[in-house]
Amino acid sequence: MSSPLRFKIQPSSLHADSAARTGELLVLNTEINQGDVIGGQESSKRTIQTPGCFMFSTKGSVPHLTPDMMRQQRYGGINVFLEQLLQPDQPASFSKWPSKEYTLANYLYLQDLILLCDSRDPSYTYPSLSPTTSTNDASTKRIGSNTDRHVFLSTPKGVRPLTLEDYLRVVRQYRPDIVVAMADNFQANNKTDIKGSKSSNEEPDQKKKRVQKSINRTLKWLDQILLERQGKDGMIEDRKIEEEKRRKREKREKRRTLAKEEQEQGQGQEQRQEPMQGKQCQDSGTNSPIEVSEIQTEPWMDVSVFAHVQGGQFEDERIRSAKETSERIEVDGFIMDVGSMSNAGSEKEKEDMFKFIQISLKYLPKEKPKMAYGIHAPEDILKAVALGVDLFDTSYPYQLTEDGKASLYFFGPNGSLSSSKMMRGAVGSNNRWLNLWDEGHSDKFIPILEGCGCYACKDNRHTRAYINHLLKAHEMLATVLLMSHNLYQYSIFFDAIREAIASGTLNQYTKEFELHFGVEPVRTNEKHQTQILVEAALMKRNQRLETAEAGVVDVIGSGVSLEDESVSQNFVNKRPISQSEGSEDSDRKKPKKSEDHDNAAS
Repeated sequence: MSSPLRFKIQPSSLHADSAARTGELLVLNTEINQGDVIGGQESSKRTIQTPGCFMFSTKGSVPHLTPDMMRQQRYGGINVFLEQLLQPDQPASFSKWPSKEYTLANYLYLQDLILLCDSRDPSYTYPSLSPTTSTNDASTKRIGSNTDRHVFLSTPKGVRPLTLEDYLRVVRQYRPDIVVAMADNFQANNKTDIKGSKSSNEEPDQKKKRVQKSINRTLKWLDQILLERQGKDGMIEDRKIEEEKRRKREKREKRRTLAKEEQEQGQGQEQRQEPMQGKQCQDSGTNSPIEVSEIQTEPWMDVSVFAHVQGGQFEDERIRSAKETSERIEVDGFIMDVGSMSNAGSEKEKEDMFKFIQISLKYLPKEKPKMAYGIHAPEDILKAVALGVDLFDTSYPYQLTEDGKASLYFFGPNGSLSSSKMMRGAVGSNNRWLNLWDEGHSDKFIPILEGCGCYACKDNRHTRAYINHLLKAHEMLATVLLMSHNLYQYSIFFDAIREAIASGTLNQYTKEFELHFGVEPVRTNEKHQTQILVEAALMKRNQRLETAEAGVVDVIGSGVSLEDESVSQNFVNKRPISQSEGSEDSDRKKPKKSEDHDNAAS
């Protein structure tokens, strides 16, 4: 059985002056075509037009959007991460799932989308590439160094190791359309991952050794995963190594036990020789060839496999990783590792990043899709597309939404809108987006972007003034409308890219885009002043509610009836309530004291 993934490149999109191309990514899935009902109607698996995107998700859902609104977007796939989904009792608890046919797509209700599943969220692996982490606090998310046996995941319940055995068990149950092979990715600037460095002169050598180790581990795991995918035993060599280690431990333990016995008995040198000879004979018996029986496993050829291409900032290692990974012909696609190069913040670092991406792409098969994590901003997308990258994620729209910003940028000859329409009433804008936290939008009764067809803007449904009000009121609808708009504009942006590639005008319009919109500002920790005030007020309100709830618990615990009018009034006034105040019997027996007590309290 061959892989269900199909990647079709449009020959008419190939031009001599650019490596950019258009294509279509689809997954052959017979189950979805048998009449599965998604969103109230019979559906089939979507396709992804390339260059295109997988929707960015957190814990299996697109942030801020309901499933119905998410399906109104024109994306064909979604990217999910094991470390956000894996429960503490998994994979052991998979026995409680309805059946082996109950997959992750059923669990998340995403049967109509191409589901790509990776082990780690790149925002944790490479904090500098996080759509939610600024450059100032990027170094805070470090979860430990990987080993030959496992990678570390940052799950909702804390950090946990994921072994290759558990990874394979998860894949067999989840059955995503595309799984990314387990890889030893690391952050280049994280010195906890680069051991033995004593001086700045030694650090480059230590980094290169760490990169080499990372590539070797990743290729070893990839080979094992590809064997297991075919139903073969990919773990047999690991079991041999474990058996050898077990025998060595037994030898050491026997020697310790024998030495302890001899010491206790106080035997002489001659008396100790015979046991030692016996021990040597016993050791020689444990040196027999290690035999481990092969285990037949269940194949999962219905899942396509993408592999990480690594190498950091070392050209020779990037070439080695690309060559050796592409030699595994069973691999269906490639993930470009850009996070281990640098923070990619300055222009020089970005130039180096694209240079190393180009080096890797040169040695990868052209007929297979390539995806890049961590490339978000529109101008960076354009550069990566020109190099031949096919797939990205929607982290950028999510980042804008979290900051209360709405997209204004466009790509192409005229875009869908004129600059005058786009910028009318644009307060707090840098020409590519506007910040709806700004007070200047409170009286702008126009849509975010005139002529936009998204849910928020279409037919002038929601104005800038209304969204500004929703943000200040801390209503969820604000981020729903912003996410809907930003995702829609991102899809329009990629539509225009594909049209430019087909017409051979990508380079021309890229220059015009950079001239008109400039470079994406570096994201920092700074928030809009209005947002700070709203969040502070919300925190203060929550503290009051927590105090009030604690008071209710105290009253209930004392056995006092909340139906008593005096108790209710005192609770509202946050005055301590005594048992005598809440008891009718006490009031009848001691009316004068109770009255004096109330007067004194008032």
